[in-house]
Amino acid sequence: MKLLVIGDDHAAWTMASVLASSGCHCIICKDSIAPADINEPGLNRLSSDQIRQGRLQLLEDGIPAIDTDLMLYAEPHASYEELLACSIGYAEKANCQSNDQPLKRVIALIQPFEIGTTDRLQGDLKEQGYDFVSVVFWPSFIQSGRAIESFSYAERVLLGSSDEHATGIIRQIMSPYNRSRDTFMVMKPKEAELTKVAINGMLATRVSFMNELADYASMNGIDIEPVRQGIGSDSRIGFQYLYPGCGFGGQAFLDTLHQLTKELEAHQESSLLKSVWQRNEQQKDMLFQKLWRFYQADIQGKSVAIWGGAFKPNTASISGSPAIGLIESLLAHKVTIRLYDPAANRAVLEYFAGDPGIVACQSAYQAAENSDALMLVTEWKEFWNLDLAQVAGKMRQPLLLDGRNIYDPDYALASGVIYSGVGRGQKI
Repeated sequence: MKLLVIGDDHAAWTMASVLASSGCHCIICKDSIAPADINEPGLNRLSSDQIRQGRLQLLEDGIPAIDTDLMLYAEPHASYEELLACSIGYAEKANCQSNDQPLKRVIALIQPFEIGTTDRLQGDLKEQGYDFVSVVFWPSFIQSGRAIESFSYAERVLLGSSDEHATGIIRQIMSPYNRSRDTFMVMKPKEAELTKVAINGMLATRVSFMNELADYASMNGIDIEPVRQGIGSDSRIGFQYLYPGCGFGGQAFLDTLHQLTKELEAHQESSLLKSVWQRNEQQKDMLFQKLWRFYQADIQGKSVAIWGGAFKPNTASISGSPAIGLIESLLAHKVTIRLYDPAANRAVLEYFAGDPGIVACQSAYQAAENSDALMLVTEWKEFWNLDLAQVAGKMRQPLLLDGRNIYDPDYALASGVIYSGVGRGQKI
């Protein structure tokens, strides 16, 4: 099976590399991003192996002359006009390479577009005379930090398709990863488009609800952690996405949430998701507000250690990261940032164009040196069991603002730090 992958982001590299490893010939149209830049565990080695073995081919731009059975359109933030132009180019190449009636070809949309885009593209291609091309919606549920695993062992393969041939093509290329049990869920394209964005909307709603409960807990001296465990123990609810914190990120996640909010508001005056969006923006400002209150607005000239710049552990991506807005607010108030992230230091420095107010540190302990506060933003595993007494001893003021609730308050206080988590009963 020959596949053309349009895009060079996290999802595109993962799909191309994994499918190539199963014997497909994959051509990925890349721009400047490489797997090493994405910093996804195992992805750089997998893609390098497939390139060396000739199953993964890189193309700088354009549609290749080689005929392919399937085009995966994984370009994020593309306009419909760009999608249509690329699809027509692909169809035209397939048409030109056929001496007789063109063989059926498939275009799979990987990134979410406005609901109805799959059917709209199918109709536009037929109007142009490319009725041998079938368009399906095959959304990515690839997770940063565990991309290879989340694609190869997906909980479900959601496919929006009205064409049996196209469905068969996707089933065939995913057959090595769909053997233990059938994880395919095939539905109409619009149903699949709504399902994809609705999943992210539901997850975001759970987090925002927990953040509201955490606010109430803080004001009433209640520790939210046993409450969270009690809620999750109900089998109808479960434990996933019940962690309060300093805001969720990830640009793909935020984009789909924003898209669904717009879709819903187009048909009604207000929506639950608008409140969810607003709540998340408030949470991103939470750590700054705690610092502001603790120092009674006198924060100019302070030094703040920030542990974590990536939007989640095990990735170097800062897309939609709560740390970015936090750093912007601190810099605007002349606060010096002592930053440490195991993978995202460089990305943060590049984002802020080498602002002298940010000092990149080589360890969590180094970041804490002579700081007036420590803010934990990303819950990397290496932060969980650090010696907090040693951390406190390095700081000018041992103020620990835990944005992810990874520390036990009693342990933190016994270590000599002034501790405040999210709804842990110690309000600052």
